[in-house]
Amino acid sequence: MSHTNLPDSKALSAAIEMEEMGFSFFKDSAAQAKDSFAKEVFEFLAGEELNHIKAIEKFHEDYMKGQSADPKDLIDGMANSAARSAISQLFEKLSQNRPIGGTELDVYKFAMDFERKGENFYKKAESEAIDPNAKKLYGFLVGEERRHFKIVESCLAYFENPAEFFHQREKWHFEG
Repeated sequence: MSHTNLPDSKALSAAIEMEEMGFSFFKDSAAQAKDSFAKEVFEFLAGEELNHIKAIEKFHEDYMKGQSADPKDLIDGMANSAARSAISQLFEKLSQNRPIGGTELDVYKFAMDFERKGENFYKKAESEAIDPNAKKLYGFLVGEERRHFKIVESCLAYFENPAEFFHQREKWHFEG
């Protein structure tokens, strides 16, 4: 049985296209970044988008054949702890010196908007999904887009006000 005309097929195709746009955006942003931290963040996010593309393509391919398998393995592959620790290491390398230039600010703002739109897309796809396994995949991708938004939001906070960024990360405490 083919699922070519079901809403999930269209949503999966749109998801692949959206992730490809994200990959291109972050890859191009990394290539143009003057600040090494921004470059690393954009490269990290491009890699995340590439992982999403591969997973969604695999799920879509199986779905089109009428095989709606549980996406647990795909989700586990995208949610590996190595990727999560990589971004933590980037933030640990920051110094309290403001980076030279600030040209990445507009890119960060655009990236936040892009990730927010991605999250909204996946929320809608999840609520309209017919296939329960597609619903699971979309739900996971909602969380991924939200996580990417938070990463970019933290980067923007750092570039706009490094002192406040470190203040928030250190969570001031009182000694008695």
